[in-house]
Amino acid sequence: MDRTAVISWTVAILSGLAIGLQVTLNGLASRLIGARNTGLLVNASGGLIALVLILALALTRQGIAWPQITRSTWTQVGVAGLLGIGIIMGIAFALPRVGVAAGLASVLLGQLAFAIVIDTLGWGGGTPIPLTLSRLAGLLLVLIGAWVLLPKS
Repeated sequence: MDRTAVISWTVAILSGLAIGLQVTLNGLASRLIGARNTGLLVNASGGLIALVLILALALTRQGIAWPQITRSTWTQVGVAGLLGIGIIMGIAFALPRVGVAAGLASVLLGQLAFAIVIDTLGWGGGTPIPLTLSRLAGLLLVLIGAWVLLPKS
């Protein structure tokens, strides 16, 4: 395996660890202020931090290449932002009720199911990846794992 692949794999694992911490914090906040408020406040605070970073980069002349941002870019970013609010609200709602392990396994199941659709249809920009029995079996294994992790009480 080449160095870039190992670094990318390591970054992906660290990102997964960060997601585990983030969803735990979201779940704790949700118990105090509710899922809706948690989703809105988490995204608002992230937006404020992003704004500070954008301004800091602009001051050092390493800012965003604004002329390269098109109307479709704003649409994509806006829709992604709205999805982010919904994702955080959903996670903040579900994880305190089913636990972090079952909740993240379920989130991963949803991500993998949609990723298979994206791969199969070629929506990710690359060559479409055929839907095979082995890919469906992998998804089924994740489904079984998520189900096994659900609390049974």
